[in-house]
Amino acid sequence: MGHNEQAQATEQLRAVVYVRISDDPEGTERGVDRQEADCRAYAAAHGWEVAGVFRENDTSAFKQRTITLASGERVRRVIRPQFRAMLKHLDAGEAQVMIAYDLDRAVRDPRDLEDLIDAKVLSGFSVRSVTGSLRLDTDSDVAMARVLVAMANKSSADTARRVARAAKQQAIEGAWHGGRVPFGYRAENGVLVIDPVTGPLVVEAFQRVLAGDSLYRIRKDWNERGIRTTQECAWSDRTLKLMLRNPSNKGVREYRPVMPDGSRAKTSKMQVKAAWLAIVDEDTWQQVSDVLDARKQARNFHQPGTGAAKRMYPFSGLIRCSACGRAMLHRGVVYQCIQPTRGGCNRSIRSAEISKLVEEAVLATFEQITLSPSKRATPAADMGARVGLAARLDADRERLARLDDDHYDGLIDKAMWVRQRARIAERIEHTRREYAAALPEQTGPGIDRTTVAKEWTGRTPLWQYQAASLILEAVLVHALPEGTNGATPARRRNESVEAFHVRRAAYRADVLAHRVEFVWRA
Repeated sequence: MGHNEQAQATEQLRAVVYVRISDDPEGTERGVDRQEADCRAYAAAHGWEVAGVFRENDTSAFKQRTITLASGERVRRVIRPQFRAMLKHLDAGEAQVMIAYDLDRAVRDPRDLEDLIDAKVLSGFSVRSVTGSLRLDTDSDVAMARVLVAMANKSSADTARRVARAAKQQAIEGAWHGGRVPFGYRAENGVLVIDPVTGPLVVEAFQRVLAGDSLYRIRKDWNERGIRTTQECAWSDRTLKLMLRNPSNKGVREYRPVMPDGSRAKTSKMQVKAAWLAIVDEDTWQQVSDVLDARKQARNFHQPGTGAAKRMYPFSGLIRCSACGRAMLHRGVVYQCIQPTRGGCNRSIRSAEISKLVEEAVLATFEQITLSPSKRATPAADMGARVGLAARLDADRERLARLDDDHYDGLIDKAMWVRQRARIAERIEHTRREYAAALPEQTGPGIDRTTVAKEWTGRTPLWQYQAASLILEAVLVHALPEGTNGATPARRRNESVEAFHVRRAAYRADVLAHRVEFVWRA
């Protein structure tokens, strides 16, 4: 018995249990349940109190990802949040013993082992395993652990190489590679077959795109009809686009190998005829792909006033960042604030959530308008006043740009930059509101306010934008509430999928209510 253990022999030690399994595609968690039971029995046999359990199901301790640190450095790391949380727990002195089922359940990466060794040395806790393969009490224990982890790491690398070669051979033969089943299909005995429910939905999406429907309209319709992705999630423009572009729909097996940095190749390295039936023919698939490419090109290269691009989202231009006042751009599944200057704002918010919130608020407002609405008094500000306000806005924005340049060039310190920037930004916001109030009442082209709520469904995004602009000046997006990091809550142990979705939706709605502010027209 070591010195630390003798000193603590008179009191019951607190232990934490760490369990992990690499692959659990069905999500049953039976493997980690068995490990936890054995670890708890081990702790009970030694008279230790289990103070916490850190579970990582379906999590690899070998596969690395390329991440960017806060310093901007790109590194390769094994991502294991619960393992890191356990080390912080032990470092805080919350427990004196760490228990794992086996060495390879705890660590398979040398860097993770060194982090565990450092934490053990600094905090003085003991490390044990049910199988006896993991002890770090002496230099010999540490040396043996390093040897065993190096061997386990090489074994994982060898397995990964064989799996990659087998995947390539499957691609050559056109066989399904396993894993997530594409939307529109289902797996029967390891073979893909067209699903009688979701297969026709894929055909419907292809036909609607060719008929001119936007992705926004299709995914909005599908979400309202209760159609969900293969992961039981609501559709977004991105997931819908990925589904449409999936070569599986045209009966083609695609092979995109894992690159040396651990990421999947972005372009296909091999395409062969698949062993499963196609949902759509190759010509239809290519036509839809060409339509999506053309829409993307029109958005990227559109010049204002040319009419080359078609409005895809009804609230673009109205959704603005509360920090800098800029209109947030729709990018993928989020609206994001993008400033061209260095260190600019990059605030973002999920597009599906804020679009639904804005649409509900706009329709509720229009429904309250009576058949004989009172006309708003037109502000008495003349053209000269608006010109003066516009000049003041331009001058303050130039001052803001010069202030940023002075800070980045080292002419002023950060405290001065923050103080002056806040003053100028506040003045800009005040002037912007004065300018908006001085504008004459906006009237849409042939839009009757009393019938907007009834006409909304089925109208184009451009019409919806013009109608919303009649009553809505802006939708301001604030920063995340203090104490939140934007991540959705994790699914709890033994929590049903339905209960998890309800709890996640309530959490997101609460965060959204604190972030979004409506600025209505008088």
